[in-house]
Amino acid sequence: MNKLIVVLAALILTLSCDRNVDTPTLIEEFGEVCNYIEEIKSPEGYLVSVISEIDMFGGLRAFQFIDENVGYILASPVGRSFTVLKTVDGGQSWTDLNIDIPQNDRNMVFKNENLGIITVHDTYGCPSNCENRAVILKTENGGIDWAEIEFEELKGIFYHPTFDAEGNLYAILKLDDQTKLMKSTDDAESWETLFSSPNLDFSLITFSFELFQDKIFISGKDGTLFVVDSNGNLLKKIETNQSSIWDLEIIDEDNLVMVSENTIKSTNGGETWENIYEGSTRIIGFESTNKGLMFLNKSYCPTDYYQANDLIAATTDGGTTWKEPEETASNLRINYSNSQKMGDGMWYVLVGKKIIEIKEN
Repeated sequence: MNKLIVVLAALILTLSCDRNVDTPTLIEEFGEVCNYIEEIKSPEGYLVSVISEIDMFGGLRAFQFIDENVGYILASPVGRSFTVLKTVDGGQSWTDLNIDIPQNDRNMVFKNENLGIITVHDTYGCPSNCENRAVILKTENGGIDWAEIEFEELKGIFYHPTFDAEGNLYAILKLDDQTKLMKSTDDAESWETLFSSPNLDFSLITFSFELFQDKIFISGKDGTLFVVDSNGNLLKKIETNQSSIWDLEIIDEDNLVMVSENTIKSTNGGETWENIYEGSTRIIGFESTNKGLMFLNKSYCPTDYYQANDLIAATTDGGTTWKEPEETASNLRINYSNSQKMGDGMWYVLVGKKIIEIKEN
């Protein structure tokens, strides 16, 4: 089922990103619900503005800012190998680093301005002789040069690489139905299996694991969360009674927010859960147990192409109520890649080809 969800999501993303500019913005039969609206409105208490709009035919997978000036974007242009864009002026302008490596990109993470990792799906020998080689790309000079590293003792694809505060690197290693949490203490030169279970789950485009202080929360089947320590010891399993996990926000050890069929939260470390929004959502981020930002779906256009009407909503009471702008925008959730907290009351968010700033007034 999860594989089907990923395929459908990828198809929807392709259709929405390649939307024909000549498509009418209003289908008279359905009225305003089929207005195609690009402008993103601000919820009460916040200001939404566009930092960058990337002129590229293709998809932008993720972004990461190292500081207020230096940032990177992982991009997949149509008709060429993936590439990395770099800014040194806070996103006002971007330079294509022109990576020419014929691999299928998956995820990107930078430890600092110089050292970065891109995980890839190696397709050497495919389709007749795929060996499922475990391969990553690594740069140590800010993306100018990239070295391919193969781990002969491992099989599969690395996903969602993440550095902790001490500089250790974690990633999911996926091969068919086998899912493992891996750890590297030498900047991806070597890996060890930190935690493995046949009940681990995996999602290509959303949540697989999250680091929080000295604990790691890992996605499991049937909405289960596995919590392990930094040595891979299982501390507990959290049952959510959901089918899968799309997003997880760990505010502190007691307060968790999770997106599945609905959006739920726990105030006691996952022992019990309550519903805070019915319908499709994505988490932008929570600054505290009360204050958070999310994409909320409000309606769909009932036609043969995908169009959802979404908005950015803010809460100041932990999700009991939501402050919403009066107007929606089109396909925010499906075009959402990732977000990054840039300071108190300020987030950068990648939606389609735009990096937007959400800043508290």
